Amino acid sequence: MPRAMKNKVKTITQVKSDQPCQNKRQALSQIKRIKWNIDFRSENQHHFWKTIDTNDITFCAGPAGCGKTFISVYYALQMLAQKKFESIILTKPLVEAGGEKLGFLPGDVDEKTEPFMMSFYYNMEQIIGKQRLDVLRDTGVIKVIPLAYMRGLTLTNTCVILDEAQNTLPIQIKTFLTRIGQGSKFIVNGDLLQTDIHHENGLEDSIKRLVGVRGLGMSRFTNEDIVRHPIVGDVLERYSPNWKTSHDSAEATMSNYIENGQAFAIKVREKINKYYN
Repeated sequence: MPRAMKNKVKTITQVKSDQPCQNKRQALSQIKRIKWNIDFRSENQHHFWKTIDTNDITFCAGPAGCGKTFISVYYALQMLAQKKFESIILTKPLVEAGGEKLGFLPGDVDEKTEPFMMSFYYNMEQIIGKQRLDVLRDTGVIKVIPLAYMRGLTLTNTCVILDEAQNTLPIQIKTFLTRIGQGSKFIVNGDLLQTDIHHENGLEDSIKRLVGVRGLGMSRFTNEDIVRHPIVGDVLERYSPNWKTSHDSAEATMSNYIENGQAFAIKVREKINKYYN
């Protein structure tokens, strides 16, 4: 989470935190009194917010850790508090990262999708607190609808956030976007360089197909916008297609690094650059 954002969130969750919150009316009343004021860590974050605010549908593409999910749920919660929306709907393609299989998950739809929605819930809890979040979830103000259950719905007066859209198929994005009704905003987030499916990327297809549609905006982040932790940008760079690894074995690489420290790492990097350039 962005450092400046996290400081602001602490202020928010401490507002009236000792007040009981037992029903929908109390929860909505308490979040209405929050002093909503987000701190942006980059111009692209501010652009993303303005794009959401001025369009019905917003596409945002960028690497992990740049604040896509946080800004999306912050916007949705703030507008809910201001009665611009009646509800918030969260959705994701239910695809395990890296092809990992989680196996059968017991329970109803909410219980089955819970593991996939933790990034949403974590960010929301930081903003409005766990007690208010639980009440709003229990009363259906904040709800989860899997993409597979979207067909046939018309979603009105709601903010709908689709995360990890790079793991969708084009037909899923089409079905999702055509659910929008009056008074709603749809936010579609994803990373064009990271996908866990081996089919046509729905996010990439929709960006190319829908550019220029009236009421549809687009925003973009780069590695320079990563605010989760400075090391995240370095890790993503090392996994980029342009990064070449050493021909030495992992055992030899680790032994040399332990013996010679950072100087060895720099030497290896220079050697690889010379070899490939």
